[in-house]
This record gives sequence, C-alpha cells and structure tokens, in this order.
Amino acid sequence: MPSALRVHGALITVSLLFGGNYVFTKRILAHVTPGSWVLFRLLAATAVLLPLALWLRRRGGLPRGRVLLGLVVAALLGVAANQVLFVEGLARTTPEHSAVVNALIPTWTLLIAVAVGQERLSLVRVLAVLCSLLGVSYLLGADRVLFGSDDGSGSGAGSGGGSTLLGDLLSMSNGFVFALHLVLLRRIGRDVDPWTSTAILFVVGTSMLALWSGSGVTAADVAAVTTPPVLWFALYVVLAATVLTYALNTWALRHTQSSQVALYINVQPLVAAVLNAAMGAPWPDHRFLVAVVMVGVGLWLQARAGR
Repeated sequence: MPSALRVHGALITVSLLFGGNYVFTKRILAHVTPGSWVLFRLLAATAVLLPLALWLRRRGGLPRGRVLLGLVVAALLGVAANQVLFVEGLARTTPEHSAVVNALIPTWTLLIAVAVGQERLSLVRVLAVLCSLLGVSYLLGADRVLFGSDDGSGSGAGSGGGSTLLGDLLSMSNGFVFALHLVLLRRIGRDVDPWTSTAILFVVGTSMLALWSGSGVTAADVAAVTTPPVLWFALYVVLAATVLTYALNTWALRHTQSSQVALYINVQPLVAAVLNAAMGAPWPDHRFLVAVVMVGVGLWLQARAGR
C-alpha cells in the first residue's frame, strides 16, 4: 500500500499538469484550428495509450452487447463531444475561465448521479452544489444580467463579460457531457477491464473525430503543429496532460476516494492563472478569485458529504 504522501503527490501532479493544459492549448489554438487540433491530440494520445492499454489489460474477450454499446456512447460523450466542446470553448474564453468552469465537473456528476439513482442528496451536498454554481455564475456575470449591476470589471480577458460568455458556456457544456460520461462508465465499469475500456474509448472516439473534422485539416495546420514552439506545446498536452495524467489518476484512484481527487481540481484554475500571467497575459480580476474560492468550498463540502 503506497503512502498517503505518494498518493497526494500524484494528485497534485495531475492538477499541476492539467492547469498547464489550458494555457498551452490556448496557445496552440492561436495557430491551429480547433477541429484540426482536437483530431491531432486524439490521434497522438491513442497512438500512445492503445499499446499501453493492450499490454496492461486483463486477458479475456472483448465486451459485447449492451456493454459495448455503452462504451460507444461513453466514447461519444467523454472523448469526442468532450474534446470538441473543450477546444471550441477554450478558443473563445481564457484559460482561467475554462479551468474554473471545468471545476464544476464533480458537481455535474453528483447531480446526474442523483437523477439516475446512483447517489443521494443531503443538506451538505445541496449546499455544495449551490456554492459551486453561485461561484461560476458570478464569474460569468450573471448578477449583471439579472440586476444590471456594474462592478467596473468590464469585459476584458480577465473578466466574466460578454467577450468570453460563449466560450464559458461551451466549456460548461464540455463539463456536463463529461459528467454524463463518468456516470455511464460507473454503471458499466464493473463489467469491463479499465484498460480494455480505455482502448475502446480512444479508438472509437478518435474515429468519430476523424469523421467530424478530418476533411477540415489543412496543410497549414499540419505545418503549424509540427513546428516549434507549437510542437513543444503539443507534446506537453499529449504526453503530460493526457497520457501521464491518465496513468497517475488511474493509479491514485486505486488508493484513495474519488472525493479526494475532486478536491485537487480547484488547484487547476490557480495554476492556469499564474502560468498564463507568467507568459504575458493579464491577471484575472476579482470575479475569478471569488469563483475559485466558492467552487473550492463547494468541492470541500461535497468531499465531506461523500465520506
């Protein structure tokens, strides 16, 4: 049994790597179209993860029937739709906003699990959901829409103004479909080896993305993604923020509760904000900080309720 220090070290490493994912993907999207990049990313990740999954999976037949159909739907939600909405949203918002909005994934997962009977609501969980949703609503400027208030934050890169609203909503949709994916996998996960499901999810999801965006890939996209510095950003996203984080998360989940994993999600917006500012972007305004605190409190309450 690994020590708690090693487990928490793995979880904090995952959050640090994911925080960088938002910043570097944003810079990739300045040179490569969203549809082309998401296909490049999945093709590269599949080329690494598929042999690894085939090597580590338990021996036995492939899933069939309803389990295989469930994995196909999970690939549509958690790989294809998730990645498309993520990059399309990030292309229209800031890395900080995208990271905060995606921190709602545990909240969406809880609500969907309650709706399908996998989980039960309690007073603490209701408070957790409300706190997280209020934090993101404030980030998106819902108070200005409802009450016509103006806090002077404007609509710049660091605010929750209209300039980022479409991207924020696409990012929120990304988190919601990924939560559907998690709930579905939890239902069928007992019937299939996790590495077998990984191989199927990435192969099916990548095939779906190839049908959707393959015809739109241009020679300019290929040249951009294979030329530094975009090449270095792309290698980071594929190897560090996809393959390595998946392996670390899979290992950590064997030795701790999923609620503990959720708590570390709130580190990602802070990493994204610091790294983005270090690379020349403006610091986010007070709405970002308020949202990070409120979403963090919501995740903490949710983790307490799940113990």
